[in-house]
Amino acid sequence: MKLLPTEEKLITSNEDKIILTNHRIQMTDSVWGQSITISIFLEDISSLEIKYKSNIIFIILSIICLLGGASSAGQEGSTALIGGLVFGGIFFALWWFTRKHIISISSDGGASLNFMVQGMGDDKIDDFIHNISLAKQTRVNQLHKL
Repeated sequence: MKLLPTEEKLITSNEDKIILTNHRIQMTDSVWGQSITISIFLEDISSLEIKYKSNIIFIILSIICLLGGASSAGQEGSTALIGGLVFGGIFFALWWFTRKHIISISSDGGASLNFMVQGMGDDKIDDFIHNISLAKQTRVNQLHKL
């Protein structure tokens, strides 16, 4: 990332894929032969969102399997209980491991910057969002002085 005049790096995240400066936030990433760079000037940020995304079908299948297995618990020689527990556990694990913790930064009428949080606890995520908010406030105050 080339810095603009009077621009300074404030923090980076996700192995330097996300860079926050005193003027903008930029994401650069490449996956499977595709490359993406999104840059949003701080004064154009309209919202910051932290969300979990998951495939709800896995948790529904897990509950169905567990209930199906539990309903056959009283029958002798029934393998449905074990099968229900095993498949219920597998579907629950699929749901758990496919959950995605995402930060979404939206701009006024432009593209949104969405990235998965990797290796950041809730405190670090809160600090990251707080730093973006502080940088935006400082930038907006600076522009109003001009």
